[in-house]
Amino acid sequence: MVDGNKLGAVGFEKLGTPYSEMDCQKFVEWCLAQCGLKMDLAGSNAWYREVLKNGVIMTPEECVKQLGCVPDGAFLFIHAFDGGEEKRGYHDGLGNASHIGLCTGKRGKGAIASSASRRCVAESKFQGKSISGGWNAVGLYNKVAYDYGGGLDPEPEPEPEEPAKAIIGNVPAGNRQDVNMRTRPSTLAKLIDRIPCGDTVEVLEYDDKWTKVKWDKQTGYVMSKFLLFDEEPEDDERWTVIIPDVTTEEKDSLLSVYPQAAAEKGRG
Repeated sequence: MVDGNKLGAVGFEKLGTPYSEMDCQKFVEWCLAQCGLKMDLAGSNAWYREVLKNGVIMTPEECVKQLGCVPDGAFLFIHAFDGGEEKRGYHDGLGNASHIGLCTGKRGKGAIASSASRRCVAESKFQGKSISGGWNAVGLYNKVAYDYGGGLDPEPEPEPEEPAKAIIGNVPAGNRQDVNMRTRPSTLAKLIDRIPCGDTVEVLEYDDKWTKVKWDKQTGYVMSKFLLFDEEPEDDERWTVIIPDVTTEEKDSLLSVYPQAAAEKGRG
């Protein structure tokens, strides 16, 4: 197991090393090798998928909320759904990780990487917040022991909470877009499908940010703010969610398909 504190510090030995000698992937792999783990992957996109498969990836803000900080040795990525990964042969819908570095915690400026634009291994500012055009994804690898307790399960599951009855989600007015259902409660998680506006889903777990749902024989996570909660009749223990903001014509069509649904006044 790699020591995350050591991983977050060892890279300072390479400050100023030309990018032509060591790109961002090779820099991270050099740091891992100094800590006892030899790896040889095909770039930052390959590393993003490796960590996603054998660890967890979240936004910096999610990491700070869950752990209290972004720990030393955490992987940092610049990630976007811009199609750039397809040029590198990835067609899995996981997006493009165009850059990789390491979090240095409270040391220096907070991040270190081999930068093409700066032409060398250099520090960059990072304080546990997403940066526009910069670090916006944190990867915690299950082969690294971080200073908040060591190791990480590939798919950590939060304690399930009982869904509150008759809760109305914060549904944006005029929202007519389909709702994304993802594999994990994170905006960076893989997209499973898009639930059409007006469809009903079964609620499995609920909190104020993410709701675990079952829809069209698929199970995944939807942001709670896009859902409207309601109860089924007392003799049916299922929970349902109605995605609102449909036109009158759409409402009439939906009620013909789902006669058990409730149409609220003023919601069309």
